Amino acid sequence: MTDDVKYSEERAELISVKECSGNIISCVVRSELIATASFPGQFVTVQVNSRGADCIPVLRRPFAISNVKKDRFEFIFDVVGRGTELLKKSLKEEKYLNILGPLGNGFDLKSEKKQKLLIAGGIGIAPVKRLVQYLSTTDCRTTLIWGNRNRSGFFDTDYFIDQNIKLLICTDDGSMGFEGNVVDMLESEIKNKNLENLSDYDIFVVGPDPMMKAVCIALGKRNAVCQISLETPMACGMGVCQGCAVKKKNEEGYYLVCKDGPVFYSDKIIMN
Repeated sequence: MTDDVKYSEERAELISVKECSGNIISCVVRSELIATASFPGQFVTVQVNSRGADCIPVLRRPFAISNVKKDRFEFIFDVVGRGTELLKKSLKEEKYLNILGPLGNGFDLKSEKKQKLLIAGGIGIAPVKRLVQYLSTTDCRTTLIWGNRNRSGFFDTDYFIDQNIKLLICTDDGSMGFEGNVVDMLESEIKNKNLENLSDYDIFVVGPDPMMKAVCIALGKRNAVCQISLETPMACGMGVCQGCAVKKKNEEGYYLVCKDGPVFYSDKIIMN
């Protein structure tokens, strides 16, 4: 994980916008300061309107950094509410975005274990994409399980294949890959001995809270812990407002997702 994070507010040039699948949008911007300072698992907050404080919504929206290339970085988002609807509109009208970052503590990558297991649900692939990019530069053996409700949720699959990892796809309705959710596929891979001795793996899980909780329970039955990246509403993104608290496990108090996270070990927090 990263400590003493140095962030900056940037007027980032908009380089490209791509509608990936359904309401999912990939946005690439230029900011050398943010791109070069970022670490897998960190995020940025984006001003979703260009009219200042008189325009609602006022609050920035947090998005994981999904890919970095020299002075550019990508963030991916799903258009699900007023804020992201307004951002989608801004991407068609503006040439620059006001972005603050990099923020938060990313994945703990200090382990010397050579096997990595990544589990992503839906748009949880966004921070995982950056993690895959990093791991592809190492000599680690990486397996990625990516699940969606149906085939329409997948995008950029060729990117992951090109990163020299083992990509396993699953869908709830069986329209693509293995039929079942990510927990079903995890259990199947263990049963078929494609995944053995989970204690030999560094495990990373990102997705909707119920999915991450279910994966943590399945791993816990095998005495395995994982790193999870939480997605929660944030007002400031820097730990000032304390609006994104998550309860600590086995001790009193709370962590702040934006400042202490968004990445936590599964045995350190109580998930909702």
